[in-house]
Amino acid sequence: MTTRSIKIRDCIHRGQGNSWPAPLRCLLLIALPLALLACSEAPAPAAEEPTVTLVVDVTVQELKTQVWQGSIRTFGVVEALEEVSVASELSGTVQAVHVNEGDSVEAGQLLLELDPQKRQLALQQSGQQVNRTRAALEEAQLKLQRRRNLSEQETISQEVLDNAQLNVDAALATHQQALVSQQLAERELADTRIFSPTAGLVDIQAVEVGEAVIVGASLITLQAMQGLRVHTWVSETDIRHIQAGGEARVIAAGLSGREFKASIEWVGVSADPHTGNFPVKLILTNETDALRPGMTATTVLEGINIPDVLLLPESALVDRDRRRVVFIVEQDAQRSVARLREPLLAAGFGHRLHILDGVAPGDLVVTSGQQQLLEGTTVNIRSGD
Repeated sequence: MTTRSIKIRDCIHRGQGNSWPAPLRCLLLIALPLALLACSEAPAPAAEEPTVTLVVDVTVQELKTQVWQGSIRTFGVVEALEEVSVASELSGTVQAVHVNEGDSVEAGQLLLELDPQKRQLALQQSGQQVNRTRAALEEAQLKLQRRRNLSEQETISQEVLDNAQLNVDAALATHQQALVSQQLAERELADTRIFSPTAGLVDIQAVEVGEAVIVGASLITLQAMQGLRVHTWVSETDIRHIQAGGEARVIAAGLSGREFKASIEWVGVSADPHTGNFPVKLILTNETDALRPGMTATTVLEGINIPDVLLLPESALVDRDRRRVVFIVEQDAQRSVARLREPLLAAGFGHRLHILDGVAPGDLVVTSGQQQLLEGTTVNIRSGD
């Protein structure tokens, strides 16, 4: 600072003899060193860093149209085609029960017996009545024959002969009524022994020995075994892919995975309000002796043929700004880049979605590595995928 002050004073004294004004010459002398100092202290410019291009390894799948016939797996329950309720046609007391729940029965097999004593007495009484009416009829017929003989000899009037005929007709009617009563008594006695109307399994045994029953009361419930079906349920996304008459397979869980052939008998038209699933019934078409109503089973329903379907692997979808999008790979200036697409999708088939718009056949859709991608990201397609 001292040196600079001296130089300023010197320039003032020396500047008195020059043509420039002294103050101006001094300011120039001061500004020049300051400018040189500022230039000498300025930092050197930083070297530019090289640009690094991110390359993401991906795998791709080429989209192709195809004919789809997939299978739909569901769970169901085996049930009988027909449930038979065995009821009593009589009131009475159960004397014997010959089956238990779960028993297999044949058509005509004795199931239970009611106490027959009252019906035996009624049959005995009706038999006696038949004998009495038969005797009365025979007597009336003999009298009629004698009246006819006398009438031929003209020893009796026609009125007496007519009355004899009326007596025979009345005795015959009484005898016929007695015969009907006897038949009813025989039927009631037979009905105390209740037989199975069909082959099947005893599902419910509703009575025990000594229990009183009334007419029409259900005594035993049978699951008929002439045919079995499976009741299952299909989601709303799959119901449109099956139809009545289609083929199916039933895999019984309790029979070591044994398979049975079936056909789709019926497809429900409305969904269950609680689950949203549609009921479907299958008819088992081959030997079903090992199956029992109430068993659980896995069903495999064969879907209908759908031509020219473009399917997208569900794993290809990623979330971007609350949208479900995919990335396809395109060539751009000698490099492969990712392009974002938002496809229009319909209900799918298993883990694949039906593409309606947004991508086309031949597009290379990224199936792995897409989580790291943005629009325009350079990608490297892994070989062998």
